[in-house]
Amino acid sequence: MNKINILLPLYNDWRSCNFLLKKINNELKKKGRYGNILILNDASTQKIKVICKKLGNIKSIKILTTKYNIGSQKIISLGLANIKNKKNEIVVVMDSDGEDDVSYLNNLIDLALKNKRYIITATRSRRRENYIFKLFYKLHLLITFILTLEWISFGNYSSFHSQNLKKILKNNLSWLAYSSSIVSNCNIYKISSERQKRIFGKSKLSFFQLAKHSFRILSVFQKRILIISFFYILILIIFVNFNIFASLSFVVIVIILLINYLINTTRKITFKDYIKKIFMLKK
Repeated sequence: MNKINILLPLYNDWRSCNFLLKKINNELKKKGRYGNILILNDASTQKIKVICKKLGNIKSIKILTTKYNIGSQKIISLGLANIKNKKNEIVVVMDSDGEDDVSYLNNLIDLALKNKRYIITATRSRRRENYIFKLFYKLHLLITFILTLEWISFGNYSSFHSQNLKKILKNNLSWLAYSSSIVSNCNIYKISSERQKRIFGKSKLSFFQLAKHSFRILSVFQKRILIISFFYILILIIFVNFNIFASLSFVVIVIILLINYLINTTRKITFKDYIKKIFMLKK
């Protein structure tokens, strides 16, 4: 039987994580499966508190802790690098706050076993945030599609055979954004999954953080976006020359150039952090 490794990125959410561990244990129990948990502790300021009682289908719980807070995408990348030498095992990545529906866990594992060359992603068919957040999220998806020609409507919740680990980590793209690195480096098999409410507390993701995350996603496709932007700008210049929506075309050109500048800046800053990654883990 293939070993199952479940990675849980976490920041100051131990209460939700402990509740989630019980739900994971119950789901694994339904199919007689056993899993190993790797908690990716992103320098939580709260005291580490993991309750291991009555978790018969969870064989081990390990905690990987960073020296300072680096964000969910980077710590997922560190977690994947930590298990990159695993052979013939199944890996699941899911958020520790309960927003990823645990009832899909066995389905994700089954699909990963049947489709070893694919990353199984849980596409968000329904979200539970407020309408303004949903609007900005849809805008993020649309802008990403226009600039990359990729519709990236999934987050961290995914499963795959361990043979894909090196593909995901290729070119260090997962350090920028986990979802984009999958799209860029791997074959994808999508399933629909509803986004659940957090188990406890409120989401820590602000609009500013969503914007930063959007640029990290875009930065993975920097070269592609440059090429696509060139063609968009060329078309807009033609519109300006023929006075067709000239003012609007000029504004759009400026926005495209600004986006490309911010993508380049984001990529540079993020990879400076990557160089420091060997100093990020506590011994």
